[in-house]
Amino acid sequence: MKIVKRVLKEGKIVLKIETLDDLWHLYNTVGPSDIVISRTSRRVRVGDEDSRKSDSVRKFLMLKLRVEDVSFHNFSNRVRLKGVILEGPSDLVNIGSYHTFNVETGDTLTIIKEHWPKFVLDRLKEAAKSQLRPMCLIVTIEDGTAEMFLAADSGIQEAVRIRTTISRKRGDQKSHDATMKEFFTDTLLALRSQLEQHEFGLIVIAGPGFVKDHFRDFLVGAKIKDLPPVVVESANSIGVPGAKEILYRGVISKAVTELKAETETRLIETLIEHISKDNGLGAYGNNEVSNAVDFGAVEELLITDKKLREGAEKERRWMDALIRNTEKTRGSFHIVSTEHPAGDQLQRLGGIGAILRFRFTQ
Repeated sequence: MKIVKRVLKEGKIVLKIETLDDLWHLYNTVGPSDIVISRTSRRVRVGDEDSRKSDSVRKFLMLKLRVEDVSFHNFSNRVRLKGVILEGPSDLVNIGSYHTFNVETGDTLTIIKEHWPKFVLDRLKEAAKSQLRPMCLIVTIEDGTAEMFLAADSGIQEAVRIRTTISRKRGDQKSHDATMKEFFTDTLLALRSQLEQHEFGLIVIAGPGFVKDHFRDFLVGAKIKDLPPVVVESANSIGVPGAKEILYRGVISKAVTELKAETETRLIETLIEHISKDNGLGAYGNNEVSNAVDFGAVEELLITDKKLREGAEKERRWMDALIRNTEKTRGSFHIVSTEHPAGDQLQRLGGIGAILRFRFTQ
């Protein structure tokens, strides 16, 4: 996502949608009563309306809408913004009538809000930031050969190649193990160098045999500080073909989504455990969580994307203040997706919960 312009004193941000992930961010950014300006198309009738020759043509124009409904259509890769027309060419549209923007990748639009919550601004900042760095390091590996690639939405870029001769002498297992360890050590050194130069959200180790699994164990055993999540995937080959296979199969986006879901599930399970034990370290519902935040007791604040997106303006402002106050006391905030069971479970608890760092008496 590209933030083309940001004028918060006017409540205005101009965005360019560049990836499918950006559509999800947009879906969670625009809400009812927001104003959106975008180029769109509309079918317009031409000719005499009383004539049988009357026809219609599709024309492109700029419209300004007050949004009433937002929907995400993942089957067609678009976000639909339906609302009332506030401004547009008077000869082509009726002010006050309805129109729907079908936002797709490549589109640019202006969003105007009366109030921009911090969590929404942070979401946009992270979405824009993710376009500026590789999101994944792909390591393709087999006996004696490893190649590393920086993988981003724009494609792959080869970073480094390691080649070592592995002993094949029959019966000399020690020699084979020694050369394999040397190969793994060289590959680990190159990987450390990449971690120092770039910020990755994921490492994918891929290859056709079992070497990828052994290297994963070697990497984890090295206990590198702040090592990104590591996943292992089978590939028919190594090098560029292997890296492209990983991209084409959607391994990265699937893994990142699954890792996020795993984190959210673990947090919700911890919350439910505290609630069931009644040990005072779990809170849910607006009142309980608000009191916990006021006491500075919140370690992990959990709010569903549905509650953030569908709340009325007054409730959105309250949640924004809640998030800010949580972060002031060094608590963490998580937007929990309702696309998986843990998110649904939190939604049934009112869409909001908190894991506390200490018990307090209300």
